[in-house]
Amino acid sequence: MGRYAVGLLLIIMGGLFLMQTLGLASGISFGSLVLVFVGLVIAGDGPRRRRFSLFSTGLGLWLAAIGLFNMLSRAGITTTTGGDILRVGWPLLLILLGLSMLLGRGMRVYVTAIRPRKSTQFSSFVGDLNLGTEPWVLDKDLQVQTFAGDLRLDLTTATIAPGVHRIEVTQFVGDTLVRVPDTVSVRARAEAFAGEVSIFGVERSDVGMVYLEREEIVPGADAELIIDARVRFGEVTIERVPISDFRVF
Repeated sequence: MGRYAVGLLLIIMGGLFLMQTLGLASGISFGSLVLVFVGLVIAGDGPRRRRFSLFSTGLGLWLAAIGLFNMLSRAGITTTTGGDILRVGWPLLLILLGLSMLLGRGMRVYVTAIRPRKSTQFSSFVGDLNLGTEPWVLDKDLQVQTFAGDLRLDLTTATIAPGVHRIEVTQFVGDTLVRVPDTVSVRARAEAFAGEVSIFGVERSDVGMVYLEREEIVPGADAELIIDARVRFGEVTIERVPISDFRVF
């Protein structure tokens, strides 16, 4: 997208902000508006590349559509919400990514194998990632990174060593579920740019930055988990599970 188009979009956004500040406009979802703006910038950059990027164009249009339909649904113009576009769009995004790879155009893709490292890190580019399907040991910090797909991290199957363990989960598109045993203390925070977050039954959702933080201290517990889960587009759920209700995915 050229600088003139970007400048025009900035002027429009600034004007709307000013109108709302002066009480001349109300009910505008600025998170959705920003999402439309970011999406159009990304989509406009695809055709301008030396080699046309089908993936970048599709990604931008998808983000813009999420914001647009969120505003339209709030205005009562349509029953299709930004969340509906979110759920339907990311599989189509994977198809565009595959086409870009087959055509030899657009972004280069490097897929990292799902395997533990010395620093206790796991990473995956595309596809579901399930961690903790079998008994394992958590004796240090843990980092998990994914791009697209569902992520399941089960800490109820882990033998958790005494001490403080930091768990960082980063995801671009998809749903994240972290299951925590009720025998350890937990400080948890979750955020999503567009989607829903839930920690121990407390939920928040919106298009725009959604943030939630909770803490539960278990008297006498010798282990504490500091969980930081972030997803761009999707849902984050951190739930307590009684050990007596142990089950594997």
